[in-house]
Amino acid sequence: MTAFTTHLICVPELDNTASVTALHILPGQHVQINTPLLTLKCGGELVEICAPETGWVSHMMVTLTETVACGDLLLQMEIEEVPVQMFGTEELSFASACQLDWPAAPLLSVSPLAAQLAAKLGVDLSTVTPQGPSIEIADVEAHVRSIMLQWLDARCNS
Repeated sequence: MTAFTTHLICVPELDNTASVTALHILPGQHVQINTPLLTLKCGGELVEICAPETGWVSHMMVTLTETVACGDLLLQMEIEEVPVQMFGTEELSFASACQLDWPAAPLLSVSPLAAQLAAKLGVDLSTVTPQGPSIEIADVEAHVRSIMLQWLDARCNS
């Protein structure tokens, strides 16, 4: 199965806004690496935006004469992933993270007030052990108390 990665082609860093002066491709069109995709005019200078890889143009986000600024999305391209061989024998395949079978992670249930207290104190809730089905204020307080006692013990023994 062929895997594709979506590349977002954006306006490069420019001093001012630019205007789209030419569209060299259409959505659905296959292009080679370094093929001109569109041209921008910034001040009196023309800036050609080229394909970073070989692939298909999936969506155009701008129209002719549209004004764009640095970082604005111009178009999307679908780039075919090249299989990688490790040690010359194994072929790796690419899979979307959404398609992988991830192990079920235990749910961490936290009361809103406990979350608020933990945020104020800078407590990582994944380190708090709940006494019941969810982390409550008393659990956060007990965790902080335990840390403070450990710190005090270490300080007194040094």
